[in-house]
Amino acid sequence: MSPEQGTLPVADARRTRRELLRRLGAHRGRLAASLLVLLGGTAATLVTPPVLGDVVDAVTAGAGRGRIAVLGLTLALAAAVGAGLSYAGGRMLAALVQQVLAGLREDVFETAVRLPLNTLESAGSSDVVSRVTHDVEAVSEAASDVLPEVTHAALTTGLSLLGLAVLDYRLALAGLVCLPVHIHAARWFLARSHLVYGDIRRLESARGQLVIEAVRGAETIRAYRAQRHHLDELAGRSLRAVERQRDGMRLRNRFNGLLNTAEYLGLAAVLMTGFVLVGSGAVSLGTATAAALYVHRLFGPVGVLLDSLDDIQRATVGLSRLVGITDLGHGGGPGESEGASPGEGGHPGGDDGPEQPSGRPEIEVRGVSYAYEGSARPVLRDISLRVPAGTSLALVGASGSGKSTLARLIAGLGEPDRGRITVGAAETPYAPARYLVTQEVHLFGGTLADNLRMARPRATDAELRRALREVGAEWALRLDSGLDTVLGPTGVPLDDGSVQHLALARVLLADPPVVVLDEATAESGPGTGALLQAALARVTRGRTSVVVAHRLEQARHADRVLVLRHGEVAEQGTHQELLAAGGEYAALWTAYDRTARRPGIPTARPGPADHTAIRPGPADHTPAPLA
Repeated sequence: MSPEQGTLPVADARRTRRELLRRLGAHRGRLAASLLVLLGGTAATLVTPPVLGDVVDAVTAGAGRGRIAVLGLTLALAAAVGAGLSYAGGRMLAALVQQVLAGLREDVFETAVRLPLNTLESAGSSDVVSRVTHDVEAVSEAASDVLPEVTHAALTTGLSLLGLAVLDYRLALAGLVCLPVHIHAARWFLARSHLVYGDIRRLESARGQLVIEAVRGAETIRAYRAQRHHLDELAGRSLRAVERQRDGMRLRNRFNGLLNTAEYLGLAAVLMTGFVLVGSGAVSLGTATAAALYVHRLFGPVGVLLDSLDDIQRATVGLSRLVGITDLGHGGGPGESEGASPGEGGHPGGDDGPEQPSGRPEIEVRGVSYAYEGSARPVLRDISLRVPAGTSLALVGASGSGKSTLARLIAGLGEPDRGRITVGAAETPYAPARYLVTQEVHLFGGTLADNLRMARPRATDAELRRALREVGAEWALRLDSGLDTVLGPTGVPLDDGSVQHLALARVLLADPPVVVLDEATAESGPGTGALLQAALARVTRGRTSVVVAHRLEQARHADRVLVLRHGEVAEQGTHQELLAAGGEYAALWTAYDRTARRPGIPTARPGPADHTAIRPGPADHTPAPLA
């Protein structure tokens, strides 16, 4: 069965193995200590078969109770030491692996939030979500439960075979009768299960993506009466996932059958060989008993080893998908990160983020064209512009002209199909110098201080208060609990304009050299428009800035204005130059100015501070970063 393929990469087995060894190698001392403790525990428990054999020989020879009591005490001591060391070694190994996995989880999440927006959109949010949830869970379960058991089982198997050889090489050879069956079962299962489990994970991801899309577009689906079509599509994807899961269950059942066959063959061979050797006087009854016990003890660990292949395969598939994401942030292999993701909520410098470039970088866009995936019509065509360091550029144009797309490309959320964008010396979508605030409002879960510290986690309370005052958000400081006020549905609700006001305060805390504002005051109303306009002017002061103008008043105060029409540059120049040219911008300004002068029409011109910005409203308070 051919599953739906996502666009996010999956690392191959060699790359996954190299990454795992690299991460474990960073803790080689702890790893060696854990394995030594486990080895000691395993060796202690394997004293049991030969001691039981001695008990049989002692009883057969009519030895006294003292001899049997000593052997019994030896058994108890070996069991206690073995259990204690095995428990301690398992805990040590599990703690080590969980620490390694925690680092991997952090790297996966960090890379995921830095990915270009078009990469995430083309892959589907379900693919990303399934990797940071289901795949991490599969690897975590294997690391916590399976890996210590498998390590203990491997040591037990090796030492048991060594014990058999010490007793009698013929008994050891008899015990190896099961080995060819075990090898065949393992190779057969591994050759098939990796593909099946990979298909299951991708099919489940495709099914989840369809559910997410249906929920997001529920109103549209109802409007077009397409419910039945979407339900049929969901049923089809679910059926394909279930069928592939059934294939996996068939593999597991046949695999278990082969394991049981191998165990019976091995025990039967040892018992028959022991019967012959005891009958000929070559070995004692106790030795034959010890050999049978060794082989019987092999059933458990060998079964754990081979049966764990099922969990290991699922974890391996998940690990390959996780490493595939981390490689996107490291250029295909382990190495240094290419920088921080731009986005509202990130801190581009100081102790809380990557080192930011010195000075105020300039922005240069050369011959940039861009089209969304699946669209034959480009959104941008051969755009070229330059924003000198420390100056501002306003993007103006009708809806659909490409303003927001160009702003997001400049911010680093995606790469152009053609051309290049440079910010200072950086030519990468992960340049830490860029910081984006959009018209999409986001209220993060937690207190007012938590919301502000998304930009700079180590900011002091004094720095938070100063940032609020500088953007004119003193209303936030007058909340009942001040910085400790809980915001959102469980606390104080804020309208969209107030949430945007906090987003602008975060810009001051992040203190980026380049800021991109995509209609960052679009949610302002009559009571908050002047406040947000003044805040906008404050956060762009002294920075290289690109502003998608929600109101032409913003363009008037910019150093330069660029007018877009159908994805192409229609005009560019200063406000006064474009007015004198009498072109498209002049016509837009005339219409805007005439509307702004009508009685009763609110303007965005700065005025007295309005502190009525806090109002309950239907703002989207989902705690998610703008990235």
